[in-house]
Amino acid sequence: MRRKIAKLNLPLWQWLAVILFPIGVAVVASYLSAQYFVEDKVKGVGGIYVGNIDTLISHADEISHYALALKDTECQELHNYMLFQPYFRSALIFDSQRVYCSSKTGDIDVPLGIVSTTENLEIPNQFIIGGTPFMPEVPAIVASNWEPISKHGAAVIIEGQYLLDSFVQPNVFPSAVINVALSINGKTIPESPEFKQNEVMTLDSDKHNFSVLLAMSPAFFWHFFWIFLAISLPVSIVLITGTILFVLYSRVTRHSLADDIRSGIENEEFFLVYQPVICAEDGKAKGVEALVRWQHPQMGLVRPDLFIPIAEEGKLIVPLTNYIFERALKDFADMKVEPGFRIAFNVAPEHFTQDDIESKFIHLRDSLERIGVKPLIEITERQLLTPDICQCIESLRQLGILVAIDDFGTGQTTLSLLQTMPLDYLKIDKCFIDTIGQDSVTSHVLDTIIELSHKMNYVVVAEGVETQEQADYLTSRQVHFLQGYLFAKPMKLADLKLWLVEHFKH
Repeated sequence: MRRKIAKLNLPLWQWLAVILFPIGVAVVASYLSAQYFVEDKVKGVGGIYVGNIDTLISHADEISHYALALKDTECQELHNYMLFQPYFRSALIFDSQRVYCSSKTGDIDVPLGIVSTTENLEIPNQFIIGGTPFMPEVPAIVASNWEPISKHGAAVIIEGQYLLDSFVQPNVFPSAVINVALSINGKTIPESPEFKQNEVMTLDSDKHNFSVLLAMSPAFFWHFFWIFLAISLPVSIVLITGTILFVLYSRVTRHSLADDIRSGIENEEFFLVYQPVICAEDGKAKGVEALVRWQHPQMGLVRPDLFIPIAEEGKLIVPLTNYIFERALKDFADMKVEPGFRIAFNVAPEHFTQDDIESKFIHLRDSLERIGVKPLIEITERQLLTPDICQCIESLRQLGILVAIDDFGTGQTTLSLLQTMPLDYLKIDKCFIDTIGQDSVTSHVLDTIIELSHKMNYVVVAEGVETQEQADYLTSRQVHFLQGYLFAKPMKLADLKLWLVEHFKH
C-alpha cells in the first residue's frame, strides 16, 4: 500500500511535467491548427473579393471595347448605353491627345491628362486614380483599351465607392478579416490602409493586374485558438464534447430546414396557389402563375422567401420544381379553361443543367396540352444565365415551350444578354411598377424597358399591379398582360375554380 502511495506521491516537478507536457502539446497543436484554420478562412474571404473584382474589371473591359466601337458615332450613344451599366462612374473615348466623349457629360474637349498624367493609355491598362473632376475625393479604377490602327482609345472608370462597399464582409466567417484594400501597381483603395506587416495576406488575381490585401483579425485567431485548445485537452473532455457536439449536430441536421424540405417533398407538404394573369386589352384572364407554398407540420405556413433560397443552396430546387410540375398537372387534370390558357412556372437556371431536362418538359407540355393548357417557363434571375443554359432554353422553345425572364431588372440579366438570349415573354418586376405616377429616374427606366421589349418583339407582362392608375398607364404603353392584387391575389385551387367561373360570366 505504501508503495502504491509512493508511486502516486511524485515530486512537484514531475506532477508539473505530467500536467504541463500535455498542456504544452495541446497549446502548440492548437496554435498551429488555429493559424491554419484562420489563414484558410481569410483566403476564402479574399477569394470572394478577388472574384468579385475580376468580374467587375472584365465587365469594364467589355464596355471599353464596346465604347471603342462607338468612336465615330454620336456621343449620346455612349451615354444611353452607360445608363444600364451600374457600378461604373463613366466611360470616355479619346484619341492620342484629347478626350472628346464622356458618357456623363457628352461631347467634351479636354487634354488626355485628365484621365492620368502618369499611366500609358496607348496600351490596354488598368490603374487606380485618386479621383475624378466630379468626385475628386473618391478613388476609382480605370480600365482602358487602345486601337493602334485608328489611334483611338476608351476608358471605363469603375466607381471606387462600390469597391469599398464590396469590401463589406461576406456572411461566411465575417470577423476573419479586419481590413481590406485593393492594390494596383503600388496604389491602393483605400489610399492609406492601416496594416501591420505581419498580419497582411496578399491574394493576386490570375486574370488582371491587381492584388487584394487582407489583415487577419487577432481576435478571430485567438477565438479559435481557445476552441482548439479546449478540444485538445483531456481525452475525456474531448470524448464528452465530441459526443455532445455529435448529438447536437445530428439533431440540428435531422431538423434542419433543408432536410425538412426534402421530407416535405416526399410527404406532399407543398401545395400551389395560383395568381391570374389578365389580358390588358380585354380584361380577361389568359392564364395563371403557379406559386409554391409550404405547410410545415411544426412551423406552419413557411414563407417562400425563406425556403426557396435554402432549397437552391441545398440542391433541392430541381426536385422541388419537378414536384410543382406534377402538382399542377394533378390540380388541372379536370379543369375546364379557355383555349390558349397558360400556366407559368418559376424555374431556376440550375434546372437547365439536368440531363433529363428535355424529357421533363416534353412530359409537362404534352400533359398540359391534353387539357388545353400551354406551359410558360419563367426563368428566375438569382443565378447567372450561362451560354449553355441559353442554348438549352432555345432547344425548349423549339419544342413549343414558351420562355419568360422573370423579375427583369433585379437579377443577373443584362441588356446585352437579352439581345442574344432566346425569349418569348419579359416580366417587369413590381419595383418598377411602383414608380408609376412618381417623377423619379426609375420611372423612366420602366418606359425604357417597355420600349426595349417591344423592339425585341417580347410579350410584356407587368407584375405587382395594385392600382387602376398603374393598369391604365401600362395599358396605354401596350403592355400585353397585367398581374397583381388589383385583379386577384394568389389563391388555392378551389378558390381559383370559383374565381374563373365568376370571372368569365362577365
